[in-house]
Amino acid sequence: MSAQAPMMGRTVLVTGSTDGIGRQTAVELAALGADVLVHGRDARRGAAVLAAVRAASAGGCAALYLADLSTRAGVRDLAARVRGDHARLDVLVNNAGVYSRERRVTGDGLELTFAVNVLAPFVLAGELLPLLRAAAPARIVNLSSASHWTGEMRWVDLQSAAGYDGVAAYDQSKLAMTLLTFALARRLAGSGVTAVCLDPGDIDTKMLRAGWPELPGIDIDAGAATSVFLASSADVAGVSGVYYEGGRETAPLEASLERGSQARLWGILKGFAGLE
Repeated sequence: MSAQAPMMGRTVLVTGSTDGIGRQTAVELAALGADVLVHGRDARRGAAVLAAVRAASAGGCAALYLADLSTRAGVRDLAARVRGDHARLDVLVNNAGVYSRERRVTGDGLELTFAVNVLAPFVLAGELLPLLRAAAPARIVNLSSASHWTGEMRWVDLQSAAGYDGVAAYDQSKLAMTLLTFALARRLAGSGVTAVCLDPGDIDTKMLRAGWPELPGIDIDAGAATSVFLASSADVAGVSGVYYEGGRETAPLEASLERGSQARLWGILKGFAGLE
């Protein structure tokens, strides 16, 4: 990956940016001069990362948006506030994600991992698309994972109601995120808005310790590098519908390229989002 490009005058929303690689991504984009919109659920942590982003800033602005992305209402409320404050959005980084050992159900009656990791990015991208189009060329950067390689779409039980395994639910959500990114990229072709996804690596975070304690983990700086690159670099201007792993474009799991599966997931997400 090449050096990131300056981002003065560009506005970026990073979801899940009060901790982990989301926080580091927000700080690094601020250091490149971007106006950074920080998102999280906790006001105390939000205030702390907002201060860190402002301290790192190379002249841009920063703002904090608190929102619960586990419900459609929470996602739409976040989008409405961003639309109310900004006329354009240059980059949306869908970084927020969860892993849960136990099956948990959201206020919408959906399994938590699927709701936050898949449905929320789908709804948020749709709600913010007018701002992205207004900023074109603009980018959507989705956090997938190497976990998509072992993911399986359990079409008859996407909500894991018949039996729950935390790792399997997470793997499915990351395969779904990869399918969603490629579907979104096709639908946005010619609009000036691109969509890409990436594996940040096995980052030494609370999530890794909870779900994959046997993995050593890499540091936060390395984990944020691909997100920052895809959000800022001129080298990937116009690049859409690709997956990055190990810091480079990589062929994903073949199942994620199946257009029938992409269309099937798109239709399911529309239904969950109440768009049908």
